[in-house]
Amino acid sequence: MATSAEQAILAQLKIIRTKRASTTGEQKWLKQHINEANLRRLLPDISIVGLHLLSALEAGPQTGIDLATTLGVTRGGITRAAKRLTSQGLIGSFQQPDDHKKIFYRLTPSGRKLAHYHDQMHAARNHEAVSMLREHYSAEELAVIQRFLLDLTGYED
Repeated sequence: MATSAEQAILAQLKIIRTKRASTTGEQKWLKQHINEANLRRLLPDISIVGLHLLSALEAGPQTGIDLATTLGVTRGGITRAAKRLTSQGLIGSFQQPDDHKKIFYRLTPSGRKLAHYHDQMHAARNHEAVSMLREHYSAEELAVIQRFLLDLTGYED
């Protein structure tokens, strides 16, 4: 189990990865660990927002606004990712019978599988990161790194 300082560092790294909008490392891990050829074939066309959108939908159907808030991205970014994921058969959309304004998104069975792989990838990469942190830094140094990353992300906002 990661300490609170290590957890905070992981949270900051997640923010950095998301803002970087690069799926290179994630896609590489997923390609190596996904057995289903149909899912592996889709990976090059899925953005980092798309991968995180899939994982967010594991909690249940959500609107684009809810997803944008949860993931800290624009509604336009969610719309683009959702269109791509819908065309790939990874998510579906629907409206509530009593509210035709809101569009909800939900996972398809294939989307649920890919979201699960994505979650496994993050768990494995986080475990590797914590191991590296523990190997190279003392608890006091981790606290300084944590403060630094919090300050840096606060400055970037």
